[in-house]
Amino acid sequence: MNTSASFDQTAAFAVLTDLGNVRTGIRDGKANPLANVVPDDVYNVLRANDLINEKALRDYVIRSMFLRLKDEGKLKTAEAIRTLMDMYPYLQYDTIRKIVYKVYPTSSRKSMI
Repeated sequence: MNTSASFDQTAAFAVLTDLGNVRTGIRDGKANPLANVVPDDVYNVLRANDLINEKALRDYVIRSMFLRLKDEGKLKTAEAIRTLMDMYPYLQYDTIRKIVYKVYPTSSRKSMI
């Protein structure tokens, strides 16, 4: 299944109301948010075998949408975060702010290697 057309919409959503459709496409597996890094067929295999960290993927999508909102929507930071809060109502303002600015505690990934 070639999802590059779906991702093209994800990467270049034209209006702010498209954000919900973008999130739904990624969640349903119809779009590859990592198309610039991983080909669609590899992404589908990784996702099918549960080898993608869903939280990290969500955070990546949130950061991408935030940057797009800021650049194309000419929104202030607070407005962009509130728009993302509408898409992710279970996340608090501060949580989204930490995601978009990558404010995390030190990672334990080094100890896993």
